[in-house]
Amino acid sequence: MFTTKRVPFTVVFPFAWRSVIIFLVYSIVICTLYSVLDWTFLAVPFVPVATIGTAVAFYVGFKSNSSYDRLWEARRIWGSITNASRSWGIMVLDYLSPQSAHDPAQVAELQQAKKELIYRHLAYITAIRVQLRQKPVWDLHHDVARDVVERIQAFKQCSLDKELSRFLSDSEIENLIKHPNPATILMRQQSAQLRQLRDEGYLSDFYHVDMERMLVEFYNQQGACERIKSFPFPRQYAFFSYVFTWLFIIVLPYGLLTEMAKVSGWHVWLTVPFYTVIAWVFNTMEIVGDTSENPFENSINDVPMTAICRNIEIDLRDMLGEANLPSRLQAVQNILM
Repeated sequence: MFTTKRVPFTVVFPFAWRSVIIFLVYSIVICTLYSVLDWTFLAVPFVPVATIGTAVAFYVGFKSNSSYDRLWEARRIWGSITNASRSWGIMVLDYLSPQSAHDPAQVAELQQAKKELIYRHLAYITAIRVQLRQKPVWDLHHDVARDVVERIQAFKQCSLDKELSRFLSDSEIENLIKHPNPATILMRQQSAQLRQLRDEGYLSDFYHVDMERMLVEFYNQQGACERIKSFPFPRQYAFFSYVFTWLFIIVLPYGLLTEMAKVSGWHVWLTVPFYTVIAWVFNTMEIVGDTSENPFENSINDVPMTAICRNIEIDLRDMLGEANLPSRLQAVQNILM
């Protein structure tokens, strides 16, 4: 996620330079054929070209809006995970109580159980984050937005076992990574421990039901993330948006020739700069929609899940009364992950 008001040129350039060169060369060739070789038949009426451009603008706008909806839904899901995580911390700290407040062994045992429930939850949201940022099997194209992030050393993603080592023991991690969906198993372990605490008398039946509902809420939010991750933006919309955009870009200079030739002979060469700008605008609109449709791909347009997980960790560990808290993540090169 960008944290600045304006996208810097250093980020725009990798997306733009190849297409701009193509547009320049293409328009220069057409103007040369028209002016030097007198291929006047290349000029076509601008009305049908403008009609295509209008249709393409509406279609690309629809795709961009749909891509933004996917991105914003993903951000709302992680906002819900943040709120639910804070609620989980309150429940763990306030719902669990020893049978005898004067028994030091029970108090110590319960305090350890609270820490385990909090830390396992931090491991849970970390597992979701790592799982979501794994490359999907259907995404086989080269992604410049992902390359920008991969070149920044601070954003190098560690393996799941290393990420979980801050919250779980080595034996737990070794057993966990054997499963195809570690996050789901972690939540199952949370439920098992709650049942054990209820059986031991540390948790009332009413509070147990309330906390189990919270686990269901986490499953709902996890499923919503997995739905966005596993189901790509419909290819029929994405592909034909790309086709229509480039169809318009290809035919545009022939219509511009007609309009520029009406002024004077040398104005034909103004087709080059005007065509390059117009083509770049349409191509950029297509790219913006394309790079926004998948918000969990470890790219510059990602939902900042790492920063969100760190904020949750700070809040929950602070609730536990810990003093040595990690610092909040800061943007690197104006990008927050």
